[in-house]
Amino acid sequence: MDRVRSADETDFNLRRLVRDVLATSDLADPHALAGEVLDRIADCDLRPALGQVLASMVREEIRSHRGGGLPPLPSAPPFSGPPIGPRLTLHRQPQVMAESPGPVPRPVAKSAPAPIRQPGRSAKVAAIRAAGPKWLEERYNVGADPREWKRLGDCGLTELMFAAGQRREQAARTSAAAERLEALAELVRAHGVERVRDLPESVLSQVGGAAA
Repeated sequence: MDRVRSADETDFNLRRLVRDVLATSDLADPHALAGEVLDRIADCDLRPALGQVLASMVREEIRSHRGGGLPPLPSAPPFSGPPIGPRLTLHRQPQVMAESPGPVPRPVAKSAPAPIRQPGRSAKVAAIRAAGPKWLEERYNVGADPREWKRLGDCGLTELMFAAGQRREQAARTSAAAERLEALAELVRAHGVERVRDLPESVLSQVGGAAA
């Protein structure tokens, strides 16, 4: 029985084929474009193609199955040194005049007031603890190498800061793209046209990659 070739043993490159289809096809729907790509893959290259696309699909599934983000976290303590105990204040008893009749009254010890319980706090803490085992197992890319992944519970300071910075960059790019699209919409409205491609050539030449 012939051994099936692995993805590393073929010259087939799925990404290059996808780029070729995107450059030559008039289609816009990703599903229709995927069908056109599939039509151009030979039967002998189906397994290498699957091997090359599986990693991207697995990454998408990891992201889509995260538990809706991290649970509410307490604020980090502002001081990392040893805890400071409560300060004790000595209250001086009022002096009794020498000519006052009767015995000097003894100070009466007062019990400390009972702590005020925050309503719902215990339920919140219990919910965080219950969710902990699940979200600690979620996977994150934690380094410049796209294959450097860790479970959240195994991340340290460096990995957490990398993952946080990665998301801030993505959010900034998304916000900038939204602003460029809104600017294009304003141009369409201002020039009274139906589509972006109907804008005057002088305007299109100035726009450049506004919707990139």
